[in-house]
Amino acid sequence: MKSKGIREYSIFLDTDNNALIGVFNAEDPSVLGSLPANHVMKKWWAYMKDIMESNENNSPVSITIKQVF
Repeated sequence: MKSKGIREYSIFLDTDNNALIGVFNAEDPSVLGSLPANHVMKKWWAYMKDIMESNENNSPVSITIKQVF
């Protein structure tokens, strides 16, 4: 992810509903579309699929949340 300009990657747990929330900064948001094809990303998704809601290809289910501050 560093090679793609991803910085400050954190994963948070919402203990009220057991939701994992990933947050990161991308130097160039245009690279985000290429991340799902990365072999390391695919390996991570497969490893994490048992503890996060996932799509059929093991990618995490994503939702857009509204930034308020």
